[in-house]
Amino acid sequence: MKFSTVAISAAAVAGASAAYTNFTVSDVTVTEVVSAITTYCPGPTTLVHGNKTYTVTAATTLTITDCPCTVTSVIPA
Repeated sequence: MKFSTVAISAAAVAGASAAYTNFTVSDVTVTEVVSAITTYCPGPTTLVHGNKTYTVTAATTLTITDCPCTVTSVIPA
């Protein structure tokens, strides 16, 4: 009797699991309008935001305040 109860429970769990495997996970794109952007640059680099290019010659924290700025990020699934 115990065997048949376990077998039925296992079959029910397997069936329930199979019912939830047919879904799609997608990346999510988030767009924000911000009043400033701050980023850390560990070394010399250039950063393009909008139609402006910012040049960094050494490690620094760069803050862009010529905003409002629209920032778009993708959050992976």
